[in-house]
Amino acid sequence: MKKTNGYLKIYLVLFAIFFSVISVEAQTPEIKQMLENAYAKGEFSGVMAISKSNELLAINSIGEANRDWKTSNSVATKFRICSVTKQFTAMLVMQLVEAGKINLDSTIAEYLPEFRKETARKVSIRNLLLSASGLPVLPDEFYVNEDAKMTDANFVIGKYLQGDLLFNSGERFNYNNGDFIILGAIIEKVSGKSYEQNLRERILAPLGMKNTGLLKTEDVLPKLADGYSFKNGKFVKESFVQIQNFGASGAMYSTAEDLLLWDKALMRNKLLSKKFTDEMFKPSEKLGFVALGSWSYKLNLGGREKTIVERQGYINGFCALNLIIPEDDLALIFLSNTETQTLFQTYASQGLSFQVLNALYK
Repeated sequence: MKKTNGYLKIYLVLFAIFFSVISVEAQTPEIKQMLENAYAKGEFSGVMAISKSNELLAINSIGEANRDWKTSNSVATKFRICSVTKQFTAMLVMQLVEAGKINLDSTIAEYLPEFRKETARKVSIRNLLLSASGLPVLPDEFYVNEDAKMTDANFVIGKYLQGDLLFNSGERFNYNNGDFIILGAIIEKVSGKSYEQNLRERILAPLGMKNTGLLKTEDVLPKLADGYSFKNGKFVKESFVQIQNFGASGAMYSTAEDLLLWDKALMRNKLLSKKFTDEMFKPSEKLGFVALGSWSYKLNLGGREKTIVERQGYINGFCALNLIIPEDDLALIFLSNTETQTLFQTYASQGLSFQVLNALYK
C-alpha cells in the first residue's frame, strides 16, 4: 500500500508538471482575438512571439509598419526595441565582471578617471545597473538635439551627468537613461573597443542575430517600422527623436525572431555563466523588483507562482516588452510600433501581456 501511495504521489507530481507545460494550440484563437481586440482599441500594432524550449509556439503580426505606404507588419519587420537595449548593455557589463575586468561594487571613478571625482566616488556600477545612481537626469532637449556630439558618451557625461547627486546613490530607484550611457562609456574604456563593436562581437555575431543592431536617425534600413500613437480614434505619426543619442540606453533595433535567439541565450547561459546570470536577474532587496538591467518579480499564473524576468522599452511611438520565465524556458516578446501602456502592466496582472500569459497557463 505504501508503494502504491508512492507511485500515486509520483504520478500526481508528473501530472502537475505536465499540465504546467504550455500548449498553445488550444489557446491560439483566444490569443489572436486578444491581439485583434488590442489593435482595434489602438493599443497594439506589431509582432508577438512565444517560444518554449526549442519550439516556436506562436508568432503573430498585426497592423501596419508604414501607414503611408500601407505596408503590413510581418515577422521580418524591424522595430526599435528602446530600453530593451539596457538588457544587452547589462550583459556586456556582466561579461566583463565575469572576466574580472569590472567589479560591480567599484565606483565610476575606478573606470572613468575624467569623471568629476566628487560624484564618481559615490556611485557604484551596481547602482548604475539598478537605475539607482542618484545622478542628474538627462533633459528632454538631449533626445532631439542633432549635434553629433550627443552620440559621444564622454561628451554627454561631461555636459549633463556629473553634477551633484539628487539623492544618496542606491537609496531609491530613479529611471535615468544617463546611467546606461555611463555604462556604455565604461564598457568602451575597459574593453578598448566601441560599444557597437562590443555588441556585435560579443552578443549579436555569436548568437546569429543578423537583424539586430544600433540605429541612427538617418539610416535607411529595410523593413524598419515607423512609430505611431493612437489619438481620437486614429493612428498618427509620433514626434521626431534622435534615436542614436540614446546609445547604450536605448538605440537598438531588432526583430521578434532575433529576440527569441537572445532569450534562449539568456535562459541557457550561452553568453554568461549561470552564477553571473543569476546575479544579473536577482532583484534588489532594497529596491524590490529591480534587477541589473531588468525587472524580476513573482507572478501567479494558473495557480502557480512563477518568476518573471522582463525588460520594457518605450521611445516615441515604439514599445517593446521582452519577458522570460526561466523555470519554464518560456519567452514572450511584444514589439509594437504604436505607443501603448498595455504591455507594461504584467506585474499588476493587467494588460495584454498578462492576458496572453494567463491564457498560456490556464
